[in-house]
Amino acid sequence: MRKIILAILSLLFMVVLAACGNNGGEQASATPAPADAGATPTPAAEAPADPTNETAPGGQRYGGVLRFVSHLSVSSPGYTPELTGNAALPFITLAYESLLTFDASGNFVPLLATDWVVDASEPSITWTLRQGVYFSDGEPFNAEAVRTNILEYQNFGRGEVANVADFEIIDNYTIKMILGQWDSSMLESIGFFVFYMSPLALQDTDSLRQTSAGTGPFQVVEFNPGVRVLYERNENHWREGRPFLDGVAMYTIEEPTTRAFAFEAGEFDMVFMNNLVVGQQLIDSGLYVLHENQSGVGLVGVGLIPNSAMPGSPFADVRVRQAMSYALNEHALAQMFGRGLLTTTNQWAAPGAITFNPNVSGFPYNPDRSRELMAEAGFADGFDTNIYTVVGNVDLITAAAHMLTEVGIRAQIVQIDDPTQTSHMGTGGWEGIMMHFHALSPNLGLYMGRHLDGAFYVNGLDIPDEVMDLLQRIRTAPTEDERVVLEHQMQTLIYDELALFGQPVFISREPVLSYPHVRDSNFGTYHLFTWTPHEMWLDRD
Repeated sequence: MRKIILAILSLLFMVVLAACGNNGGEQASATPAPADAGATPTPAAEAPADPTNETAPGGQRYGGVLRFVSHLSVSSPGYTPELTGNAALPFITLAYESLLTFDASGNFVPLLATDWVVDASEPSITWTLRQGVYFSDGEPFNAEAVRTNILEYQNFGRGEVANVADFEIIDNYTIKMILGQWDSSMLESIGFFVFYMSPLALQDTDSLRQTSAGTGPFQVVEFNPGVRVLYERNENHWREGRPFLDGVAMYTIEEPTTRAFAFEAGEFDMVFMNNLVVGQQLIDSGLYVLHENQSGVGLVGVGLIPNSAMPGSPFADVRVRQAMSYALNEHALAQMFGRGLLTTTNQWAAPGAITFNPNVSGFPYNPDRSRELMAEAGFADGFDTNIYTVVGNVDLITAAAHMLTEVGIRAQIVQIDDPTQTSHMGTGGWEGIMMHFHALSPNLGLYMGRHLDGAFYVNGLDIPDEVMDLLQRIRTAPTEDERVVLEHQMQTLIYDELALFGQPVFISREPVLSYPHVRDSNFGTYHLFTWTPHEMWLDRD
């Protein structure tokens, strides 16, 4: 069996990223023909690919279309409450903006808000809004627009804004949000995860789903799901002299080798590579610029999560969840497949992060202990189950399935498309085991909370009251020091005792590369899935 596992581990590794835990709202990507078959159209004629000779005072050149290719796609480029996962952020942040964002150190910095005051005793957050900002359809951005968007997110059921109980519009550019209760995660939850849409456009959400109406530097002019989203310059953008580009073309090619060939052939300027073997080959060529995260915000953990909520599921027994975790050799998976781009963890944090608890033991690879737990739970002869994966993860899942089979968890691999995965992760739940994607940003009250009472995975988890009680204490902790102590307790409860999220496998650092002529995109620098599209320009003749 060991030889079988090692043979499988030698296969190409493909891992699809999602999302803080999720692909939230991404649609399935169309699988194109090989690159030499002309399957990837060039940007439309109305958006020329080359820059002009006009330059900005800082030396940046105006014009041109940046062509970005990835495995990602979205169900809507314009109705932002529908897009719940980090993987949608490269699309969203071209046309939309939030109240605040991050700098290279992971600190909050102003965006549509210029200042904010948090009052934990009231509790409330008062936002001072940027003046002179208009949506791409000409509507003004102001306090009433903020209120309209928060209500829209609430009506859609977004947990990030559920705690906003009331509003006080102090003046046209100052709004106080009254919270139902103090929650230490609310500043980031409201400030970063709400992307503001024109109130006028919100009167016809069906149309908005096919286009965009934000304050960002670009606006959608073409939406071909699973193939291409084309953006052009927003002439109403509030930053003087920005953006530099005429537009951005976001292409989807699901098959990673085809995507890499097209990039190497010069059909695209930037590539997001979810296949780490192919990605490392591109890095090793020395021809391209590797975009690296500096802030630590938005890193993605990948694991396997069992359904413990389904009636009759073996995984309702904590001993079976622990057995599953002991059966997986995450170090072997990362070593053989990672190509230096994967690191392992045993909890919801990267080693060295403030919320990483060094006292968590987790479930280190121990198949003998796994078999003992299976027998104790009444499954000495094992049982049959499923592992769900999207296209691109099959090699990894095949290796993991053989490890599980070795201890009696006979897992059949079921390949699903992105919309089905989104359904399983959201309202539908899943039967058996599924890949678990989760953002490792340090605020567990927000990010882990989204998997316990929010949008992701919650319908597949039997969550004990003690977990929800501890989550509430984390959110209402009056100081950061007290919050971190509670977060360490949560890591122990989830990963040492309950195995509720199953087994973490690794932290993924899927590479984004570009040709040297792409300047100032800052892709992934401040958050793994965001960039500074207003600053991007092409230094190309």
